Amino acid sequence: IHSWLTALQTERFDQKNRTITRRLQRCNQHWEDAFFITLARNFGFGLNGDAFETWANLLSFRAIDKHRDDLTQVEAFFFGQAGLLEGESADDYFSWMQKEFRYLQHKFELPPVMNPSLWRFLRLRPGNFPHVRLAQLASLYYRERSLFSRVMEAGTLKDLKQIFAGHTSAYWEEHFMFGKSSPRREKSIGAGAKELIIINTVIPFLYAYGLHKADERLCERAASLLEELKAENNYVTRMWSGAGIPVRTAADSQALLQLQKEYCDKKKCLYCRFGYEYLRHK
Repeated sequence: IHSWLTALQTERFDQKNRTITRRLQRCNQHWEDAFFITLARNFGFGLNGDAFETWANLLSFRAIDKHRDDLTQVEAFFFGQAGLLEGESADDYFSWMQKEFRYLQHKFELPPVMNPSLWRFLRLRPGNFPHVRLAQLASLYYRERSLFSRVMEAGTLKDLKQIFAGHTSAYWEEHFMFGKSSPRREKSIGAGAKELIIINTVIPFLYAYGLHKADERLCERAASLLEELKAENNYVTRMWSGAGIPVRTAADSQALLQLQKEYCDKKKCLYCRFGYEYLRHK
């Protein structure tokens, strides 16, 4: 079991590395841009993953960098390109953001905005609404000027979690959407969300960058971080745990996700060591 899970974990690393390589090609080998696009996708936490990636690919990073010292302008870029500043005014902040984005749109000749109907809200808790996640990303982009470099240099898991520990701007502490106020509360990224971001964004990039630089230490660090993080809790890990497979760390859960998606779901039982043994003794 341990041998097969280790092989599956390596498979998953290699699969994610191929995805990162394709993203890098689209970003002209700009690691910071490719990292942010991957991070944005994972901020969708499944339901809005495609929408976040579509949005991130519309961002003009060099244009945003010229206004990166002003959080409200970063928000104007982010919400504007997300198509969430279209329509009639929701409140004074919305009107100001809308006006600011129109100016930036004209100044930088930005691409057409995203179709806002791509954002999904059904079955989402308010804290996971796209508006809140975009506000968190804007704050992170404003605060961490070299996000990819910071992540690569972080020495410990605690350091990595600290990078993603910021808060939103003041407006979003009292809103989940434009024009709809809510009780005041800091909307920081939760502990579970941070761990998922590290598992799905930071660790794959550590591995990919290690391969790119031929630096085994980075690849080994990626693997050791997976061993350090607790296992993800989802229907796949619960199912395998119920079947008697030990699921203790993120390394175990990532291996089992690879097994489920690439073997079980595709009915490739003869290529699976579990499936082969089971069929051999039938």
